[in-house]
Amino acid sequence: MAMPARVLFLAADALDRDLVLQWAGDGTLPTFQRLLDRAAWGMSENPPGLFVGAVWPSFWTSVSPARHARYCYEQLRPGSYEIVRVRPTDTHAPAFWNALSAAGRRVAVIDVPKTFVAEGFNGCHIVDWGTHDPDYPGPVTWPPSLAQELVSTYGRDVVGNCNTHGRAGEYQRLRDELLDRIARKRRMILDLLTRESWDVMLAVFSESHCVGHQCWHVHDSTHARHDATLAARIGDPMRDVYIAIDTAMGEIIARAGADTDVIVLGSHGMRSHYDATFLLDQMLWCVEHPHGISTPLRPPFAKRVWARTPHSVRRMFAPLKQRMKDRLDPNPLASRRFFPVPNNDAYGAIRLNLAGREPAGRVARHEFDAVCASLERDLLAFTNVDTGEPVARRVWRVDSVYAGPRMGHLPDLIVEWNRDAPIARVRSERTGEIAGVYTKCRTGDHSPDGIFFALGDGVAPGRVAHNVSIMDFGPTLAERVGVTLPDVDGRSFAPSVFRGASR
Repeated sequence: MAMPARVLFLAADALDRDLVLQWAGDGTLPTFQRLLDRAAWGMSENPPGLFVGAVWPSFWTSVSPARHARYCYEQLRPGSYEIVRVRPTDTHAPAFWNALSAAGRRVAVIDVPKTFVAEGFNGCHIVDWGTHDPDYPGPVTWPPSLAQELVSTYGRDVVGNCNTHGRAGEYQRLRDELLDRIARKRRMILDLLTRESWDVMLAVFSESHCVGHQCWHVHDSTHARHDATLAARIGDPMRDVYIAIDTAMGEIIARAGADTDVIVLGSHGMRSHYDATFLLDQMLWCVEHPHGISTPLRPPFAKRVWARTPHSVRRMFAPLKQRMKDRLDPNPLASRRFFPVPNNDAYGAIRLNLAGREPAGRVARHEFDAVCASLERDLLAFTNVDTGEPVARRVWRVDSVYAGPRMGHLPDLIVEWNRDAPIARVRSERTGEIAGVYTKCRTGDHSPDGIFFALGDGVAPGRVAHNVSIMDFGPTLAERVGVTLPDVDGRSFAPSVFRGASR
């Protein structure tokens, strides 16, 4: 019988696969070129339409968003019209590494995004020492005493909310802070790797995520906001960050040793931040009221002022803003037949105000199919005024892809935008022209699929013929250390990658 392996899992959050392949090929990323030469590698798939916020919860639970219910940082509270912040602890499924811990495996988890610490963990768990969009104000760890040790040895994260850097245009400073954080995390991982003989270690670099959102326009000369003078002055921050991650991963893989299975993941990608999510509320209102009933939306000027207000001031006045909003319209969604719900920006998301599900439902259940079909036709009829191209490539029902006990937490419809060009003005025959201003600072946003590599005894180098799901990594890691995960949606891809491995 084969002995369990030791497994090292390394990931870079939102590390774009096309850039990895390009820069590995031209010698910029030698570690990834070695992986392409020596590892089994292929493409990973993320939850359709919900992938931006559901990537990591689907990874660490090994189940679908229809079961774990977490797909965005804000979501509609089922049975209400309230949009609430969603925390890692709101995820309705356990982490797969809890099963490894319960089976007696020693496990180290370092900065896997959107997780929380389980007490009594057999190993160490570090949450939000240095991640994109952290949920906690500093490292939270198991054991608890580890947090102070990490801060004393490796310092604190100085990047914080990377949106503040983009808003101020401090791209060079952001790049330098991200490079520094990569160097410190590399030391942390190497120190923990050699502290004891772990059965499984998982570690994630998030700097590729931050730099992709804020510096895509510096990298991409075709971007509408590209500044050639800025790029000539500071270079390509994305390239610099990718090189630093490549170097760190190469050193960590070498330190792990030849007797360790290694799985590397670039979770999902980046491209230009062109979408119409910021217009979707107006589009839906005008579809429902094509004859010009006054809109309940805030005036664009007020939106722009609020969006440009410093975060510290917005936090101070947020309670007053909410009280004024509630007084003017205590239940603004109750009177509508359909409305947008948060889904990050890459894909639009729509909820029907369904009778029997929403408190003041205005769409009868027997109307559901017809309303969905009508919305699909109306949204596909919108064109980008500046290009003449359709605004949406596709509109599809969530229940055509997902099924599970938490479907009530998910949107009803997904809008896949045409992201080939900026969108500022849209029109259809039914609604006329609708215009708006994108007020956020991000110039890059996500593309759906990722890339993975598997290196170890018995691995046949080369492209893996089939794609793997983000839900498959947990079962694969578990199988390699002799544990079977109970009741998950993912399936191990180890048999097709680690063929003939013996220990």
